[in-house]
Amino acid sequence: MNKTAELVNQWADFEAKHPGQGIEEFCRYYLASRREFGDSSKLFDGEMPPRSDIALIKLIDRIARLHMIYIGIAMKDLKIDHFEEFSLLSAVANLNNPRKTEVIYHTINELSTGLNLLAGMKKRGYITEHDDIEDRRSKRLRLTPKGEKILHACYEKFARIPEMMLADMPKDDVELCVQLLKNIEIKFSKQYLQHRGKTFDQVYSNISRGV
Repeated sequence: MNKTAELVNQWADFEAKHPGQGIEEFCRYYLASRREFGDSSKLFDGEMPPRSDIALIKLIDRIARLHMIYIGIAMKDLKIDHFEEFSLLSAVANLNNPRKTEVIYHTINELSTGLNLLAGMKKRGYITEHDDIEDRRSKRLRLTPKGEKILHACYEKFARIPEMMLADMPKDDVELCVQLLKNIEIKFSKQYLQHRGKTFDQVYSNISRGV
């Protein structure tokens, strides 16, 4: 096949699988797809799952668990008790005058867990809450100067962990991974609240039908 025609076919296939992605993302994908990959026999101590989708999710899960190990080590120097507190503080800082529930669901926490953590941080002077003028039943949150100082320290420390863990991975590969995986996060972070109270079979059926 003519090389130009082959490249066009590759682009068409990529565009169908990754709508909305541009030439830059395609080039990263094309180069990565032609790279010679090393032996995967050492992955998971040689116990490879039967399907590639299972292997991918397992790999993401194990990397996330390893990430949390180093988060735990880094937290010894910080004035927070749980990593979720950092996530909540970051959400309060970056969302626009958010309600409690917005902060909790943005960070993918259970409501009861989030409320308990926010109450603890308020008690320690990291956040303040004030009435929501649009809904008197709700409370909106702000960081205190103390909370801002804690958050900045967390940013500084935690940013070094992905730097450490991904040090051997080229930047283009990191960006390619983000491009390939981002739609999964976008899709399910919008849907997971709708799935509460349903059985897994119901959730699976709805997702399969695109509901």
